[in-house]
Amino acid sequence: YTTKYTNGNIELFDNKVKLPKIGLVKIKKTRTPKGRLLSASVSQVPSGKYYVSLNYTDVEEVLFPLTYNEIGIDLGIKDFIVLSNGEKVENPKYLKKSIEKLKKLQKQQSRKTKGGRN
Repeated sequence: YTTKYTNGNIELFDNKVKLPKIGLVKIKKTRTPKGRLLSASVSQVPSGKYYVSLNYTDVEEVLFPLTYNEIGIDLGIKDFIVLSNGEKVENPKYLKKSIEKLKKLQKQQSRKTKGGRN
């Protein structure tokens, strides 16, 4: 499966993308693109990883069938989400989990000697 840019600068293969001035770069594809490839932008995140974003045009829109079902959503503190049909979604409490992980990591760090290799 190959998608070509109009002048051949950018090409997408199964597990590689050809970029101008760089050449072939190995990628992990998350979606199968459909449409005409317009451009690619490369960005680096603070962790040092690089990401390639491919921009497409002439993509078919998928429309979902109308069901005429309505539901109300209430965002709260005790219960994260309460739906009008009575369903409740619990609060994921990411902060509490993160604090417990931080506590464990700080405990490990405090046991290490200053200037040591580990």
